[in-house]
Amino acid sequence: MDLKQLKKINEIKVLVFGDYMIDSYINGDVRRISPEAPVPVVEIKTRTKKLGGAGNVINNIISFGAKVKAIGCIGDDENGHFIKEEFNKMNIDDAFFGMDKNVCTIVKTRITAKKQQFLRLDEEQKKSLPKEYYDYISENLNNVFEGVNSLVISDYAKGAVNEDFCQLLIEKAKSLNIAVIIDPKGTVYKKYKGATVLTPNLKELNDYLQYEVQSDSALTEAGFKLREDCEIEYLALTCSEKGISLFSKGPREDFPALAKDVIDVTGAGDTVVASIATLMPLGFSMPDLCKLANQTASVVVSKFGAATCTLDELMATIEDTGEFKLISLDTAKYIVEDLKNKGKTVVFTNGCFDLIHAGHLYSFKYAKSLGDVLIVAVNSDASVKKNKGDLRPIINQDDRIKMICELECVDYVILMEDSNPVNIIKNIKPNISVKGEDWKNKNVPEQKILESYGGKIEFIPLYQGKSTTNIIEKILKVYGSNE
Repeated sequence: MDLKQLKKINEIKVLVFGDYMIDSYINGDVRRISPEAPVPVVEIKTRTKKLGGAGNVINNIISFGAKVKAIGCIGDDENGHFIKEEFNKMNIDDAFFGMDKNVCTIVKTRITAKKQQFLRLDEEQKKSLPKEYYDYISENLNNVFEGVNSLVISDYAKGAVNEDFCQLLIEKAKSLNIAVIIDPKGTVYKKYKGATVLTPNLKELNDYLQYEVQSDSALTEAGFKLREDCEIEYLALTCSEKGISLFSKGPREDFPALAKDVIDVTGAGDTVVASIATLMPLGFSMPDLCKLANQTASVVVSKFGAATCTLDELMATIEDTGEFKLISLDTAKYIVEDLKNKGKTVVFTNGCFDLIHAGHLYSFKYAKSLGDVLIVAVNSDASVKKNKGDLRPIINQDDRIKMICELECVDYVILMEDSNPVNIIKNIKPNISVKGEDWKNKNVPEQKILESYGGKIEFIPLYQGKSTTNIIEKILKVYGSNE
């Protein structure tokens, strides 16, 4: 995965259509039960309102740093004007967004105390959007899609997302080769036909099937059936604490959720949809998008209410979990820059690490003790042969990298094609580069580069008697004598 693409996230514009609403919160304290009925009395302390439904998808997209163009229709009423004012504050492109006196703006009011929800009050009318608005979007479809990189359809089953509107937008997006990501509801999924990604949760899958999936094999069968029925490219099934199951042309792939304290799962599905829609145009593969969606969801479920995940929070989660240890040089530059901006000390070391032994483990742990984050550059097979001869390496580069990635003390791994680390250090600029003390008083090629930006070399003691060469010689001695 090349995380440097995240730097281009502010160039992405997502078109969002769906059921727009307001999430209203009345928060207070509960100290007694009402004498009139056996219910708690909430003494109101604060009242807050924020965008909900498709609006919460927008909140997440904006938090990532991308841009939004919104289409949909709300009431020409007090709550509708609140939504428009929020759009204005966030610089949402709402040139084709409608308001109509015959539409009632949806409001969900939650009464809470100490981060616990006691009651929810819904004000809504479930009906299709005015035909005049559909005709308006149809007539202006080219302008609606101008400058758009992906389309989200956020269906909350309130009436806005009907088959006519869905197919109008999906067909136009497909003609422009724009990805369509849909958060579905209900039992009528034919309206989503031809979408790129569908992101139902397990309950929504059961609603579509009109029966409850009872086993893992039944889940696999149902997932592929839904994908085939809707003629979609990907089905990303969100399974709560189990993570995401991806159904595509190949076999089912599972991406476990990250372990984290769960405070409130409200809006986690919106975050998954928003992350896929925002990051897919940057070139991330669908498996990588599922991993990143799990990262973002882990952030929002640790907060109360319909929360969002910022790009900085996503990066911090990636850095904390080590989910993506093997990185490219370009990605390493981005990560090291972010870490140093946060005041972290980045330590670097490099080597062949052929036949990993106790000496290697000692050097990794020693290097990590000098800072906060350890990056290890592993010589490619070609560069090992150049440095040590045609008979080396004994272990190929893929297996050497896999073993090093499994080490807890190693945070990131880079494949090094050059015979020395000068180019890598020049690009990522670590705070410290670690060498064995056998390099003391020798010409260290990367030393001038380090000194030029304020970095330094640390020479660490060697783990006596442990080397790959000694191991090879012992193997030859033991097994060679039996020939």
